[in-house]
Amino acid sequence: MTTSPSALDALLSTLRTEEGVARAHIDDGWMQGRTAYGGISSAVALAGAMALHPTETPLRYAQISFVGPVGGDCTVDTRVLRQSKSSLFVDAGVSSDMGFGTAATFAFSGDRQSHLDHNSLTMPDAPAPESLQPVPDHKARPSFVRHFDMRPTTGPRFDWKSDVGDYLTWVRFVEEPECHPAVALLAMGDALPPAAMALFTEFGPISSMNWTVNMLTGKPETEDGWWLLSAKTGFARGGFSVQDMMIWNRAGEPVMSGSQGIAIYA
Repeated sequence: MTTSPSALDALLSTLRTEEGVARAHIDDGWMQGRTAYGGISSAVALAGAMALHPTETPLRYAQISFVGPVGGDCTVDTRVLRQSKSSLFVDAGVSSDMGFGTAATFAFSGDRQSHLDHNSLTMPDAPAPESLQPVPDHKARPSFVRHFDMRPTTGPRFDWKSDVGDYLTWVRFVEEPECHPAVALLAMGDALPPAAMALFTEFGPISSMNWTVNMLTGKPETEDGWWLLSAKTGFARGGFSVQDMMIWNRAGEPVMSGSQGIAIYA
């Protein structure tokens, strides 16, 4: 008995390498308006970098800039910035017929021996995802959101007019992928709306400008596919907001930390 590949695995199956570049196709199901969802263009950049520069060393860091729209047939150009005994730094750029879209720098590095063992990134109290209602489908939701089962924990269900720019939501893939876990986590990690949207008193377009990712483990894994995603904005002014982001696994272990800058056209 065979099962159909997940939507993410199906996309990654289009990835091919030739003449030093990687090519993949981002289909309409992963779009957000006229551009691909930032998480999927980031995941394609990482998958292309790993295909062209194979390494068993885990991803530790990513710095991603969303320069312009990207989608459809895409090309991933890469360059090794530095390779040492302990680390590999790779630059990756994703382009399509719309021009240059996503710029990323990835750092791969394993654990090191250290006397420090400190963790204050405690997971907030959150009801079990099974006890929460999923976000209902709506014609205004971007195409890519339908690849995720989202269970908001508190506050407005991705509504506006909140006093706090904060989203805390359990998220899993509707179809669990079998790809590299770091690629899957990048594809999911930007799935929440920008936290500043919770503060909106009127709707306006938004656009992610950058995304910094720190992987807190070399082997991200969870139970039943569920991850708890947090996005909090502490500043929104002059058409620009910044937010802190976190992901915990089902056991409450911190897996990814990050931050993002977002342009607001309202």
